Amino acid sequence: MHWLQIVRLSVLGFAIFCGIVVASLSAHLIAYVEENFGGYYAFAALGVATGGLTMLSLPVILIIDLLRKGAFTSLVVVELSWLGILWVLWLATAALTVDSTSAVFTTCDFIYPILNQLCHETQAIEAFSFLAWIALLAYTILLLIVALVNASRGAPMWKSTVAASGGIAPSPAATAGAGQQVQQQQQQQPLMTTPMTPPPAGQQPMQQYQPQPIYGGQPHTGAYPQQQQQQQPAPTPLSGVSHTQNGSVSGYSSYPQV
Repeated sequence: MHWLQIVRLSVLGFAIFCGIVVASLSAHLIAYVEENFGGYYAFAALGVATGGLTMLSLPVILIIDLLRKGAFTSLVVVELSWLGILWVLWLATAALTVDSTSAVFTTCDFIYPILNQLCHETQAIEAFSFLAWIALLAYTILLLIVALVNASRGAPMWKSTVAASGGIAPSPAATAGAGQQVQQQQQQQPLMTTPMTPPPAGQQPMQQYQPQPIYGGQPHTGAYPQQQQQQQPAPTPLSGVSHTQNGSVSGYSSYPQV
C-alpha cells in the first residue's frame, strides 16, 4: 500500500465519520423543531441529505474496491467527479448553517436547557461540515495533481484505480539517467582476479614452463629472437691438389675454367 492509498483511506474514512455525525444531529434537530414549532430548518435538511449521501456512497466505493479490482466506481475519473460533488455539498451545508444560525445562536447561554442543546448541535453541524469540506477538497486537489503529473510523464491514470497507479510515476529523464548510471558502473567495475599465494619460506617459486621458439633448426633460449645472425665470411676459392705421375704437385682452382 503506497502513500496515496493511505491518504485516500484516511480522508474517506474521516468523511464517512463526519457524514454520520452531521446526518444524525440534523435529523434530531428537524424532529424536535417540527414537533414543537411545526417546521424545520433548511440547513438541517441539507445536512441530512449531504451526510446521508456521504455515509452511504463512500463505504460502497471502498467495499467494491476491496472486493473487485478495477471496478467502475474506483476509477480515478469517477472518483474525482463524485468527490467534487460531495465537497460542494459540504461547503453549501456549512455556509447555510452559518447563515441561518448566526443571528439566533450567537452564544449558547439560554435559560432553557433544550435551547442550549440545540445551539450546541447546530455548532457541531457547522464544524463537521467545514471539516468534511476541507478534507475532501484537499484530497480531490491532490488526486488531480497526481493524475495530471502522471499524464504529462506518459503514464495516465484516469481510467485506472488509485491502488493500481502506484502514486507519482517517475519522469522519463530520471529513468534514463538511472539506467545510464547503472551501465557506467557495470563498465567501470574491475575484473575480479585470484590473488597469487606466496610460496612457503625456504622454497623457490616454480616457474611456469614456456615453449621456446625455434630459429634455424635450433631452439632459442633468449627472451627475444636474434635480429640477425652473425654474418659468415665469404668463402675463399679453395685450391685443389693433384699428384702427377712424376710425383709433382700441381694445383688447380675450384672455380670452373672458362
